[in-house]
Amino acid sequence: MKGLPLPITGSGEETRDFTYVGDIVDGLLRCGTVESAVGHEFNLASGKETRIIDLAELVNELTGNEVGVKYAQRRKWDTKDRLLASIDKARELIGYEPHTTFEEGLQLTTEWFRSHWEEIQASARFGPGVSAAVREVVGEPP
Repeated sequence: MKGLPLPITGSGEETRDFTYVGDIVDGLLRCGTVESAVGHEFNLASGKETRIIDLAELVNELTGNEVGVKYAQRRKWDTKDRLLASIDKARELIGYEPHTTFEEGLQLTTEWFRSHWEEIQASARFGPGVSAAVREVVGEPP
């Protein structure tokens, strides 16, 4: 949204299981209302992998950002190339099923940010502990 390159730590080939917040809320509500959930642990997720580079490209497309990405060294604590949750148990116990695709969720999120951009800009600041690289990308002094 600021027209700056998106930071990617690593190669961009890493994958993560991104889930739209509305699907998570649905799952959490089910956890609180479905008796079979009591005493069990399970994953609420999308159950699908998305490459980080695909996320960045779609964000840039949706926001009209033409400056691309900026690669940085992978963080020491980020040791997994792939993260993918199994949602089989949640399906079984509480009837959980994510309904929002990655692309739809990112579109909805982008629209929300656009409609609230002035408020976000007026109040968003990164506190202590945020890396200088993140501060640089978002245009905030170290």
